[in-house]
Amino acid sequence: MSDPKAALARELGRLRRRVPDVSDEAVARRASAVVLPSGRRVAVNARRLGEWVGGRSVPRDFDAVLAVAMATGGVTGVERLRGLWRAARRERRGPASAETPVAPPVPVAPPVPVAPPPPVPARSRTAPVPAPVPTGTGRGDRVGGAVVGRIAVGRPPSDAAALRSRPALTGAIEAALGDPGVRRVLLTGAGGVGKSQLATAVFHRSPADVRVWVAARTRQSVLTGYARAWRALVASEAGTDDEAQADLFLNRLRTTTTSWLVVLDDVDDPAELAGLWPAGDAGRSVVTTRRRDAALLRPDVRVVPVGTFDPDEAAAYLAERLSVDPRHRPEDQAALAAAVGCFPLALAQAAAFLIDTGVDVPAYLDLLADRRQRVADLFPPSSPADAHDDTVAGAVRLAAERAGSLAATAPDVLGLVSVLAPDGIPEAVLLDGGRGLLALRALHRLNLVTHHDRRVEAHALVQRAARDLVPDLGAVAVAAADALEREWAGADPDTAAALHRNAEVLRAVAGEHLWRGGMHPVLDRVVRYLDSIGRAAAARDVAVGLLARAVEPRDVVVLRTRVAKATGDLGDPAAALAALGEVLEQAERELGPTDTDTLWARLYQARFRMESGLVADALAGFDSLIADCGLPAGHPLVVAALDDRVLTLGLSGDTEGAREAAAALVEVLRAELGPRHPQTLRVLLGLARWVGEGGDARRSVELHREAVDGLGSVGARGLHDAFIARHNLAYWRAVAGDLAEAVTEFGAAAADAERVLGRRHPTTLTCLANQAFWCGVAGDASAVERLARLRGEVEAVFGPRHPRVLRTRQQLADLLHRGGRRTEAVAELRAVLAEMSRVQGENHPRTREAAQLLAGWGVRTAAR
Repeated sequence: MSDPKAALARELGRLRRRVPDVSDEAVARRASAVVLPSGRRVAVNARRLGEWVGGRSVPRDFDAVLAVAMATGGVTGVERLRGLWRAARRERRGPASAETPVAPPVPVAPPVPVAPPPPVPARSRTAPVPAPVPTGTGRGDRVGGAVVGRIAVGRPPSDAAALRSRPALTGAIEAALGDPGVRRVLLTGAGGVGKSQLATAVFHRSPADVRVWVAARTRQSVLTGYARAWRALVASEAGTDDEAQADLFLNRLRTTTTSWLVVLDDVDDPAELAGLWPAGDAGRSVVTTRRRDAALLRPDVRVVPVGTFDPDEAAAYLAERLSVDPRHRPEDQAALAAAVGCFPLALAQAAAFLIDTGVDVPAYLDLLADRRQRVADLFPPSSPADAHDDTVAGAVRLAAERAGSLAATAPDVLGLVSVLAPDGIPEAVLLDGGRGLLALRALHRLNLVTHHDRRVEAHALVQRAARDLVPDLGAVAVAAADALEREWAGADPDTAAALHRNAEVLRAVAGEHLWRGGMHPVLDRVVRYLDSIGRAAAARDVAVGLLARAVEPRDVVVLRTRVAKATGDLGDPAAALAALGEVLEQAERELGPTDTDTLWARLYQARFRMESGLVADALAGFDSLIADCGLPAGHPLVVAALDDRVLTLGLSGDTEGAREAAAALVEVLRAELGPRHPQTLRVLLGLARWVGEGGDARRSVELHREAVDGLGSVGARGLHDAFIARHNLAYWRAVAGDLAEAVTEFGAAAADAERVLGRRHPTTLTCLANQAFWCGVAGDASAVERLARLRGEVEAVFGPRHPRVLRTRQQLADLLHRGGRRTEAVAELRAVLAEMSRVQGENHPRTREAAQLLAGWGVRTAAR
């Protein structure tokens, strides 16, 4: 006849397995909250639940059984379940009550002084039961001093409030435990990301016959945990030699055929656990740690990195945790999750703070946004996270101290990390020629940073907590700025973009610290970088913001020059010229007429004279500048002046002179800088233009192709010069007659420029306008309307009299004429030609081109 207690245990185990990802404590809480059909509630204890499922005791009240059934998904056969419970109650054995573990029957003693224990079954010392067992410490039945049945030793953390299941991580852990080649699963991540909660869930779900939870922060705590497990296994009393009992426990794991799971929680120093790692064919171990040292990584170890919540998990956590207060709106909770970077420990502490203080989420977000607030005050010990012993600030401080024990300069490197970008610091910024490698790797080993692919990343909240540990933020900020400036000088485009991102973060964090003794060079470097990639508006805005702080005369001159240049680049050369006139007065007075910063202002003044149609004045300005500067041939100022002079020669009508000057400059730069240097390639673009303007469109295409390929080979495809080169290649290809490929190239260049520079950037609009024009030349009737719409955008950006606007109007008139709208076309082109003559001069190539176009339509122009 079957055992009624076993039958009830099997049914309860079947119900329990319907929620395998939920711990016994969570199931017990759910069952205790169930309102039964009778209207009452019953208290269900997690330890008792494990005993019921394991067949070691029988519930005193059937309502407890019913509550468990309803908490795990409901039950249809209530009377059948009641019958199983009644049978188990009737058949309970031994002197123990139904609510206490039931020992096996005691055999009749033979007529000798001591009764021998009953024999242990030959197949195993334990009788595995597939259902879970309770959390905490539990013992199986004792037979002759040994333990028979499933056993759990140790005290895992309680389930966190609003616990998240994290299915992706749970699946990775389960897959690792199920892999025959894996003996140990390593859960590694920063302090407070939920490693112990994941391990707790594994511990409760495990079908192993022996499960041991060990607090592993110190060697002694591990020895104590192992000794306790040994005593539970052999049912002995506490001894004085933990190390001997730990050795016995580890030897048992190596030799037993009984399945086991050992969780080593919060390993702080892998070296302290030398000789204490559990091993044996019958079991597995799970390790949680901040560390990712080589000592932890073996062929039979599966590493499962544990990071922050994803945004949905974070929002769901806050929604459940803060459900007690209806004031907290979902959109505010999502903003809070984003503000703390979805960091689980921070979310838990923030929720506790909100509940404890009654502060609402918007007010708390204001506190978080205030950089003067310390992390320890935003996440105080007085509002602890549930199921976690530490705070955000404490976890970072502990990890930083441990990193400092591995490398003496680790705190210094962590200080640099704390003021830079969380999403990618080029490693060279921190390594300083390799001297900081050991320190950086120490931070990586402690999960304070992640160092991979020559980049370093850190969680923003970890950075903020690390900043609170810095004794002199000003010194650290200046050191970080020096490192950025050092690496920026020869950076490739991708690295330069990363350095810019880091400089922007540093500006926000450092504030006045980068103005000690004047503006730090890296601040001007930010403006120049934005200008170099064609983001003139952003360059102007940053320069204006810096100018508000500037006091030193040189800083003021430099920044006013940057603002004026950006103003002209954005389509207002007249305003730029007016501003540069004032700047030059100050620069010559306070810096001197031949100072390099004064000369740069003179260069931009001559350039915007050229763009305003004052070609003769511009040419004279470039000639005098070149004569006065006295700098080497490869100096950026000299190259820019000579290149602009070539352009001015061409615009003055001296196409042949421009071509010859450009060719000579290209040869000089190839010798001075190399054929693939960006400045050499930039001048090559000018040569290609004037070759084309001289009538050799095919050769112009070849030279443009060389420049485009060269810029691509040096990683500059996303820079402003590259977009100009691609636009010009498409233009001269169209002039050469290859319209189909030209239109395709215009479209690709326009799409990339719009993505990188923005729709309203001058280069983007120029690409779009030329694409529409050449589509019309190729026969696309809709191109006229597209170009007409673009004219409005171009005028809005450049102003109505800018040469780019006049060029667009000329192209629109050309398309109108091609479409048979002669009267409109002639009237428009007459007006454009008159405006070009006033703005650019009659000898400007575009003015001459418009006059020739009008004459080609059989329209006589008035003598000028």
